[in-house]
Amino acid sequence: MKDTFIYNSAERKDELANNPHYAGEIAFLGSIAKPGMIVIEAGASKAVTTVALAQAIGDMGHLYVFEPVPEYYSRLETTLSRNGVRNTSTFQLALSNQTGRLPFYRREGGGRGITPAKGGEMLWVETTTITEFLTVEELHILNLVNLDCEGSELLVLQGAHAVLEKHKPEIFCEIHHGYLGELGQSVDDVVDFLRQFGYDIRLLQVEDPDTETSADTCSHIYAA
Repeated sequence: MKDTFIYNSAERKDELANNPHYAGEIAFLGSIAKPGMIVIEAGASKAVTTVALAQAIGDMGHLYVFEPVPEYYSRLETTLSRNGVRNTSTFQLALSNQTGRLPFYRREGGGRGITPAKGGEMLWVETTTITEFLTVEELHILNLVNLDCEGSELLVLQGAHAVLEKHKPEIFCEIHHGYLGELGQSVDDVVDFLRQFGYDIRLLQVEDPDTETSADTCSHIYAA
């Protein structure tokens, strides 16, 4: 997917046809995101799912997007503007399990996250938690959380403890096995954390969601 795109363009459709990962993410989110939903997305990257979510929830819904890396945040803003998206608020912040600042790493070849990267560039980013954000913004409902955090999956969910207890939002979470492992965490840790709030967990391969997968091979988890 190019840096910015027009949602309904033939060029974008052709790119998705050749990228089953992005296409699978959009298709699954389209099956769970409903008009009027209040949604949080962490890790916008190329904003591929951001625009799709904004379209799915419509004018009666609202999407809150967190992207801490300056160039990605700028790209996000440009893409939303090019597509005329009006139901989205963006924040140049990282979601985590604490408010403050954390070191982030730009990785060679793309990607960014909290795990140190050989040859990557470190930058400091401001952080907040989902619980703190809902409190500050005085949001009294949260329906869906979409996470692409490159290793911060469990930390972000830990920072949503009170929200998970109270609101029980659906969770669609991309799993980065290697980055989780570098932090001494695993998919099982994420699943066990969510189950304490009564969530049922579905392990997914978004390229082929009907295929059976495992905690070792899944690309995403869906919790509801």
